[in-house]
Amino acid sequence: MVFNRNGNGNGIMQNARDFIGNDKVKYFVAGAVCAYAIKKIAETETAHNFAVNLTAGALDIKDSVEESIENIKEDAEDIHAEAQEKQQIEIFGPEDLEDLEDLEDEEEVEEDKE
Repeated sequence: MVFNRNGNGNGIMQNARDFIGNDKVKYFVAGAVCAYAIKKIAETETAHNFAVNLTAGALDIKDSVEESIENIKEDAEDIHAEAQEKQQIEIFGPEDLEDLEDLEDEEEVEEDKE
């Protein structure tokens, strides 16, 4: 018979209770049970459909955000182009700007011919 330090005969049972009563052991067992339950739940058709719908929704949100960013970028480019044109009008005057635009158009036509 195994005795504990106190001399009574229930040493194994007391050690087993102490081991099971340990917080780390409780957390380990609870984690193992939760992992098994999650595995079984994840294997169901409902969980599969939920995951598919969740992923599809996330992709829709991603596409929406990308479209919004592209619209903001285009608006910023338009504002920048208008600001540059306004600056050139202030520097060169409206008549000289028209001459510059005609010159640029002629250069583009020549490049296209080559």
